[in-house]
Amino acid sequence: MGWIGWAAIGYFFNAIVAIVDKSLLKRERLDNPAVYTFAISCLGLLALVLVPFGWHNPSLLGWWYGLGSGACFTAALWSLFTVLKQGEASRVPAYIGSLNPLFVFGASFFLIGERLEPSQVAAFLVLVLGGFLMVGGPGGLSVRALVLATASSALFGLAYVFLKLAFGEVSFVTGLVVTRLGGFVSSLALLAIPGTWSSFGHMVGKTSNGLRFSFMGGQAAGALAGVLNSYAVSLASVTLVEALQGMQYVFILLLAVLVSYRWPTLFREQFSGAALVRKVLGTVLIVGGLWWLSW
Repeated sequence: MGWIGWAAIGYFFNAIVAIVDKSLLKRERLDNPAVYTFAISCLGLLALVLVPFGWHNPSLLGWWYGLGSGACFTAALWSLFTVLKQGEASRVPAYIGSLNPLFVFGASFFLIGERLEPSQVAAFLVLVLGGFLMVGGPGGLSVRALVLATASSALFGLAYVFLKLAFGEVSFVTGLVVTRLGGFVSSLALLAIPGTWSSFGHMVGKTSNGLRFSFMGGQAAGALAGVLNSYAVSLASVTLVEALQGMQYVFILLLAVLVSYRWPTLFREQFSGAALVRKVLGTVLIVGGLWWLSW
């Protein structure tokens, strides 16, 4: 299976994470963004189980790029959850995801020296336009939310570009482990924020079993998505892998249709007439862009 297939499966699992996160945000407020970020970074240490399957001592540049990727990812998560705390959960992740390919395109151009063929640039633009149509732009976000969301998207973009640079220095397993270590080490700085450690203990001890299971299941899907997308980045252009992010919103739309049969109010905004037409058009562009790339 080629890189497009691995990326597609990864974005499918990302769609599952988005569905789970939205259901949790409907039921329980994000009281402390630092706590959620720290918890996810701790779970990233599970990548250590891969050490026996391909770890090689990285070069200095390998450490630098890998740790930098993890640190940027942690900062991006913290920015994301800070915006979500303000109650704008329905628009922020989609807005961040739609901007992300543009930041990756710019960063990879200057930092990696990556150059796309004219046909690849055309496919990239079609995919990005399809993604923007799927999410509908920034919609009703406040100025502060827009600034934080844009910063989060830029940091996610840098995280993936540094990841691609790391894979140029080390093996896939080594790069994955080092980036997760970078995410965890950088998340320790969040414990300096007053109340973070006590809130983390409260979340672990007081969260109901159902919510805890939902959170862990969602993060497991997110971890698998991260591995698959990272593998796709190791095989191909990081710009094109990130351009496929629009596939995630196609999967979200399909999953939302299924979920709405059980929870009809959870995704009620997905199915208004104008929004549905826009999403269908976005889906057509994304499918066309995929065909263009594969052809």
